[in-house]
Amino acid sequence: MLSLFSKHQVLKSRFGTKVDQFCNILVAVILFLIFIVAYNALQRPVNIMQYQQVIQFSQQASHPRTQHMAIVILRHSSIRRVDYLKLLNAYQFESNRIKQYPAMKQEDE
Repeated sequence: MLSLFSKHQVLKSRFGTKVDQFCNILVAVILFLIFIVAYNALQRPVNIMQYQQVIQFSQQASHPRTQHMAIVILRHSSIRRVDYLKLLNAYQFESNRIKQYPAMKQEDE
């Protein structure tokens, strides 16, 4: 029984570091590939529906900073997804900050 335990310890010490190194390298390669795929996905152009939404953002006046950002994005020859996602983030941020109150009657003034 003791000899089996010592054999296991010897094999573990001999091959254990190589297996750990291999696993660490494999995880690093997989993470690197995920970052490459994500970067390529962000560099692709937007589809027609997203392009129309950018046009709508450029024509609305309730969120002026988002409108300006959409106009700047429309000046590019092709719109990348990363720019579209930044525009959506800016729209959401601006719409959360703006407080819209109901219209007042003339009598309430």
